[in-house]
Amino acid sequence: MNPAAATSQSERRAADTLQLGRNHDLAGRLEEAVDAYEQAVRDATSAEERPVLTEALRRLGVVRHRRNDPDGGRDCCARSYREAVELGDLLLAGEALNALAGFDFEAGAMAAARASYVNALALAGSSPALLGRIEQNLGILDSVQGDHAGAYAHYRRALEAFRQSGDEAGSAIAHHNLGVTASRRGDWEEAERSLTKSAVLAGHLGDFFLRGLCELHRAEVSHARQHYADALTRAESALSSFEQLGDRRAISDAYKVIGKVLRDSGRMALAEERLKHAVALAIESGWVLGQAESLRELARLHQGNGKKPEALACYRDAYDLFGRLAALVDIRELATQISELAA
Repeated sequence: MNPAAATSQSERRAADTLQLGRNHDLAGRLEEAVDAYEQAVRDATSAEERPVLTEALRRLGVVRHRRNDPDGGRDCCARSYREAVELGDLLLAGEALNALAGFDFEAGAMAAARASYVNALALAGSSPALLGRIEQNLGILDSVQGDHAGAYAHYRRALEAFRQSGDEAGSAIAHHNLGVTASRRGDWEEAERSLTKSAVLAGHLGDFFLRGLCELHRAEVSHARQHYADALTRAESALSSFEQLGDRRAISDAYKVIGKVLRDSGRMALAEERLKHAVALAIESGWVLGQAESLRELARLHQGNGKKPEALACYRDAYDLFGRLAALVDIRELATQISELAA
């Protein structure tokens, strides 16, 4: 085989292995995805196929992060960013910066996350798909910090960008985020419509993780409507999906919702067990928002049980964590609860 043909074959092998990793990733087979992405990194390095190497490193980093390896995930995405900059590929640099911003967000470094998202947005000008992903991430950040109008505007821009690019996967996530925002406004019917649209698209695309997220947030809508049996069924279905994925942040979130449902339907002992497990998993995975939300729900349980010292301790810990996130609405709400309970 002549050298040119061998090189071409190596390049195809690297691209094919990267695609195999994406297929495993989408279907929720994260261990297999890691194996494929690592092989794609080796193949792309051997073939000197730097665009494939850059993408494989980023995708490997995101999956490692989801598999509770935050340091390994960050290292891969930082290397992907450096490769993209050396290559002069602004879009790949923006993709890597978007991923790194997401890691900062989950660690509670909100100012760093916002700065990286804004910088990534500047690099994404020619790619509606990347613009859409960054807009939706800025929307999530605004939502956590209590700016629901800002979040909604970001999500609408994200959906429009995904429609322009024909990106069904992006549209599915945008509909999910619009549903979550509607839920936080108390618009249960709109929340259910948007989450159902997202779930249908996720099913069509074979996106196992997003289907689980939609089911979990539909459980929260059922909980808010006091349809506790339906809420518990949906939350436990989501938990089963997340356990198959091994995604500890998502598992923590599911336990939080299950704990809320059990608490509000009168099963206090089981609720306390589930909420404490949610807190422990969030701490273990370094997920600040998850810790804060689960501690707040645990505080409400203790308060309902007449355990004032335990409730105050959980409220104060949640207050400190929401402070790290600059979640102003939550901070004000908790300050009031602490003041009233301590009086």
